[in-house]
Amino acid sequence: MTRTKTPTSPYLLLPITMMLWGSAFSSSKSVVEHVPHSVAALLRFGGAALALLVVLALFGKRFDGATGKVSPRAAGRAALAGIVGVFAYNGFFFWGLSLAPSLDAGILIPVMSPVLV
Repeated sequence: MTRTKTPTSPYLLLPITMMLWGSAFSSSKSVVEHVPHSVAALLRFGGAALALLVVLALFGKRFDGATGKVSPRAAGRAALAGIVGVFAYNGFFFWGLSLAPSLDAGILIPVMSPVLV
């Protein structure tokens, strides 16, 4: 396995990740006050899907692995994981934020995630 050097330190990326993760609850709460929770989830993850497609188009050849082919079974499992892990989780996340304060969500979601998994 070969390692490639990246210009960005992981120690720089970790605080950025924590800030983005931590701000998700309060910023999402302000969004669901103005639009329905299903629209908020669609905007958030539709935009993320478009951004990832752009990254794939720009850098996809670099990450294609040994053969670059994915079996239909693996693709189906990845799709199922995406539907449950992203679509269902965030649909319920935004629905819960429309019903409760963001502070409650900031406490309940990280605590309950290991229990549910």
